[in-house]
Amino acid sequence: MSCVWRKSAALILQSFSFFALSGGLVSQAMAGGSATVQPGTGDLESAPINEAQLVDGVTVAHPQKKETFIYPDPQPFVSDRIQAVRDAVDNPFSLASHKANYVLPIAYRDLSEETLLTEARYGMQEVDPKEVQFQLSLQVPIWSGFLGEDSFLSVAYTNRSFWQAYAQSGPFREINHEVELLTTWASEWHLWGFRNVVSQAGISHQSNGQSAPYSRGWNRVFVDFTFENGGYFVGIKPWYRLSADPSAGRGPDLDAHFGNFELTGGYRSGGYTSSIKLRNNLSSENYGAVELNWKFPITKRVRGFVKYFDGYGESLIDYSVRVRTLGVGFEVAPGFF
Repeated sequence: MSCVWRKSAALILQSFSFFALSGGLVSQAMAGGSATVQPGTGDLESAPINEAQLVDGVTVAHPQKKETFIYPDPQPFVSDRIQAVRDAVDNPFSLASHKANYVLPIAYRDLSEETLLTEARYGMQEVDPKEVQFQLSLQVPIWSGFLGEDSFLSVAYTNRSFWQAYAQSGPFREINHEVELLTTWASEWHLWGFRNVVSQAGISHQSNGQSAPYSRGWNRVFVDFTFENGGYFVGIKPWYRLSADPSAGRGPDLDAHFGNFELTGGYRSGGYTSSIKLRNNLSSENYGAVELNWKFPITKRVRGFVKYFDGYGESLIDYSVRVRTLGVGFEVAPGFF
């Protein structure tokens, strides 16, 4: 089984690379009109053009004038997200997305420890490896402008559900809730050629709402920085756990398995997005996770979504168990990042 998963992961990575590259070249060529690719280099070079100039309502031709297309500096990826938060501030009847909102009608899970599939742990006699996973994530801006023109104080809620839709009676195996109070502000400083387009800081409470001994919950403070350079984006989100509940079942070692930071990187072009997300605890007893995402346009409002996860902390109930999941579905509303 592990061999099959490794081959599947390799195939996904190859697909990500192919679509990211092809999507980037196609979108750049479309943006430049008559841009061409130099043989053997892969570089785009814009062809010279003859341009007619309009002077006082008269068209004056310049057959010998040559110009080169200059591609404009792309707008920050999160600029439209910030505008969505502005609109939500101005309209008391609207909400803004926080994290990605998606539905995975097919999500196949492979647990490294089959003995954990017990009635006591999930409240089920048998767990189907196929299930439906979905995430709903919204934020409500409650104050704007306190740290500058583009700064917001928001309350956010994220619901991540694991639904055994293909099992008898179709119960929910696990539901994770996260409530956050966070500040968001736009910025323009640069680091190694990347522009820091937005930053966040906040406090988070996450729990699964179950009773002991399978109750899981923790509180964190965090900061989150997003950088962009053209179609490339990088995000770094370190956090610090505020308290560790020593009582049984609350997960006193949650931070060890979830890690103490999250690093995201990816490339977007023409509605296609390929990204990788890493978590780690950077300790000798090493735990963490890797998540690969590929999104592609279907309609104006919906994108296809393929996600592969391998590691610890996929859900709170299984935080200490290594899980591999491959899911296919739809993103119905993008996240803020």
